[in-house]
Amino acid sequence: MSETQNELEATIDARLELGSEHDDHLVAGFLDRIETEIDRRVDERVAKRVPAKRGGSVLHPANLGICIPIIAVAGGLGGHVGLIVAIVALAIVFVYAESRR
Repeated sequence: MSETQNELEATIDARLELGSEHDDHLVAGFLDRIETEIDRRVDERVAKRVPAKRGGSVLHPANLGICIPIIAVAGGLGGHVGLIVAIVALAIVFVYAESRR
């Protein structure tokens, strides 16, 4: 038997023992338990549909701060070609890291 059916039978049994003067309290208690069960089931279904939270972006200021000296050294040693190579390499690294998240 399901838990809901057990709850209903327990409520009916309690009503038979206590009498009709307690109907309001018994029904209210039963409805509260049913509402709690419905909320639990809805929460489970929503949790299944909500995508998992992703971590922070790789474009964090600290990561971008590391790029400054790399670009500066590459531009200083390699001129325009070194600068372009460093920027393209960093772009590839960031795109790859972002796609792996």
